[in-house]
Amino acid sequence: GFGLFWLIRQYFHIGDKTYTEAAQVEEFINPINTRVSAYIKEIKFIEHQQVKKGDTLAILDDREIITQLGQAEAAYQNALAQRSATGSSINTVSNNVSVMESNIAGAKARLWNAEKNLNRYKNLLAAEAVTKQQFDQMKTEYDAQKAVYQTLINQKQSANLSTTEVRSKLGINDAEIKRTKAALDMAKINLSYTVITAPYDGVMGRRTISEGQLIQPGQQVATIVLNNQKWVTANFLESQMPNIRIGEKLMMTADALGGEKFEGVVTAVSAATGSRYSSVPTDNSTGNFIKVQQRIPVRIEFTDANKKEDVAKLSAGMNMNVSINKKLKD
Repeated sequence: GFGLFWLIRQYFHIGDKTYTEAAQVEEFINPINTRVSAYIKEIKFIEHQQVKKGDTLAILDDREIITQLGQAEAAYQNALAQRSATGSSINTVSNNVSVMESNIAGAKARLWNAEKNLNRYKNLLAAEAVTKQQFDQMKTEYDAQKAVYQTLINQKQSANLSTTEVRSKLGINDAEIKRTKAALDMAKINLSYTVITAPYDGVMGRRTISEGQLIQPGQQVATIVLNNQKWVTANFLESQMPNIRIGEKLMMTADALGGEKFEGVVTAVSAATGSRYSSVPTDNSTGNFIKVQQRIPVRIEFTDANKKEDVAKLSAGMNMNVSINKKLKD
């Protein structure tokens, strides 16, 4: 009777503080999402297909985005043309100012000469050496030269204001160039998004799209499994945790592979129980309390003692049996 009990206890691991069946193979399973809104033109993969980084997975209808790219290119070229036109305007106004300065210099010389003649005729009039009519003619000449000089001064001031105004447009033009260039770059990026590629080497998961379907930015089109990095998450009971040490090697068997053995090593222990990671954690602060033994997630990684081709047979979600007190050689 005792022998039968011992066999049953060993087979079903009754009371075993170092064994758990609550363990599964883990892999990184990432969604592949689209970045633009478009109709699906062609799908280039099937579910569970091996893919390499950069392989084309889907092609979207790019006609609308190409049109947007053309509009962005036109806006950018227009901004460059506006900047060039502003630069030409500045050169023209600057040349006009230079011409005005030359004219002002000539007008100033003529005004000085007219003033000199006016003063001379004023003295001659006092000495009755010239007539009043001759003096008035000289006065008229002086007033005319003064008016010309003042007009040129006013024109130069207006030209300077125009130069300042035109130069201020340069900042606006430069800002518009940056804005349209950014829009052009974004349009080019959006065009590149019409070809969806594999982000890394892996195995395609479930497909969630079909040809002709309209997809939106952020919509998932498929999942991809990073199958070159696998580990096991074993959920041990609280009472088993004293027997678990980081760095300790252990033995695991896979149900799907007929109990094939694998060696693992404990690399991390969760800082919280598994229930604490659920969307609705267990709350024992209200109602009748029933003590339920919690489980602690433990990360176990495969050691180099395992053959790569054997580990490659494992898939995410497969059940594993973990024995802390057993080694691969046992």
